[in-house]
Amino acid sequence: MLRVRLVLVGIGILGVLAAGGCASTNDGAVDSSPSASGTVDPTRASSSPSPSQSSPAATGGSPVRTESSDSSEPAAADPSTPKCTNADLKAGYRATDSGAGSRFGEITLTNVSDRACALGGFGGLSYVGGDDGTQIGAPAVRKGSWRTVIMKPGQVAVSEVAESTAENYPASKCKPTKVDGFRVYVPDSYDSQFVRHETTGCADKNVSLLSHRAFH
Repeated sequence: MLRVRLVLVGIGILGVLAAGGCASTNDGAVDSSPSASGTVDPTRASSSPSPSQSSPAATGGSPVRTESSDSSEPAAADPSTPKCTNADLKAGYRATDSGAGSRFGEITLTNVSDRACALGGFGGLSYVGGDDGTQIGAPAVRKGSWRTVIMKPGQVAVSEVAESTAENYPASKCKPTKVDGFRVYVPDSYDSQFVRHETTGCADKNVSLLSHRAFH
């Protein structure tokens, strides 16, 4: 009889301990509250897009633009441009100023061709007379430097010209001679053009009345 009582008492003690363990979380047992269970609270679900989503925030603040596969850059222009020839250009002259025994103007070259061409360097310039293109005096002195310019059809290049008057020199030294105009050489050309410009020059080739700058 005593053994039966002890067994019953032991069973009762175990029942009490089991009941206390389910109610306590301080000893490391699993908490059975809803926040620790596998059920997710809908109000706490994340609203951030998944990595697979495409949104402005996920693409640097703006939508990603995809270029068409058949797009292509325009072909590069041919870097080589043919030199301007005498046949491509038409020479002319226009006065700009005068004073104190000097006159100033511009030799012009107009691209009369149907293509662009490259013009670079000094042309040739001198007075001619005698109604036959005979050179009068010394050729023009070159001033300054030069660079190549690309002339489109119809474009005009200019060369500034300065003329001293024959009256600046003694007649015995100058040998004044009637001038019909200019002989103009296009840069890098052996052909020349005549531009009418009537004045008085010096026949002495040691007297320089003309100076000019490169075409630009």
